[in-house]
Amino acid sequence: MGILFFDIDDTLFSHQTFTIPESTHEALVRARANGHHLVLASGRGHSGIVDLYDDTLFEGAVCCSGGCVFWNDELIIDHPIPQDKAAYLIQLAEQYESGISVQGKLESWQNNKVMEVMRRVLPKSALKKRMHIQPLSQRQGQPIYKVDYFFPDLEHAQALLAKLPEDLNICVFPDAIGKGSGCEVSANGVSKGSGITELLNWLGIDRSDSYAFGDSENDIEMLKSCGTGIAMGNGVQAIKDCADYITSSVDDNGIWNAMKHFGLIE
Repeated sequence: MGILFFDIDDTLFSHQTFTIPESTHEALVRARANGHHLVLASGRGHSGIVDLYDDTLFEGAVCCSGGCVFWNDELIIDHPIPQDKAAYLIQLAEQYESGISVQGKLESWQNNKVMEVMRRVLPKSALKKRMHIQPLSQRQGQPIYKVDYFFPDLEHAQALLAKLPEDLNICVFPDAIGKGSGCEVSANGVSKGSGITELLNWLGIDRSDSYAFGDSENDIEMLKSCGTGIAMGNGVQAIKDCADYITSSVDDNGIWNAMKHFGLIE
């Protein structure tokens, strides 16, 4: 019996159809029936996974790129960004005219510039369902676990990135600058990989029995932290370079094919 960790966007959830492919859902059902533990591992906060979370399939969730981890709806790992640094990160977005989305334990907030980006890159049907995010003005001092920046262009990105504190965990998405989330920031030493390692230790499961599925730069530590790291065929080159196995794309039965390859499903 193994434990399987899944990124959401462009891994479980197709950004072509804005759905979970039928073959992916069937693979999850079969893996769970075979006794494997299934866990979401996402940069999204808890509010961003609720529409996808099926507790008959998933037993846990690594949220906010490792900032908080839930098991059977119990919060077991909790690593917020220090309050003074969180305030500074929000200030940087204002100073450099960038979009910002901040993830709390159970809620998320964003400024208007993020919505401008979303309107450009998402169809209206997907936008209506997008993660239950609230205006940043409604945040009332709740702890922040992860910050996402949406840069208008490379110039603004370079200027803001140069100002980020070195004692925070920073992951840059070069291909997304000017198009979507260009950078995410979490507390020092916190990543999907650290969250997975802490969860494995908490459950008493050996690393060799763990599998990770991802497509993007913020999944690299996740793949490295598990016994077997699987990159999606639609993933960036950096994730493929560190993977033990590269499957087909999310829209071409990627999850199903990988699970069959490793004997996780029949």
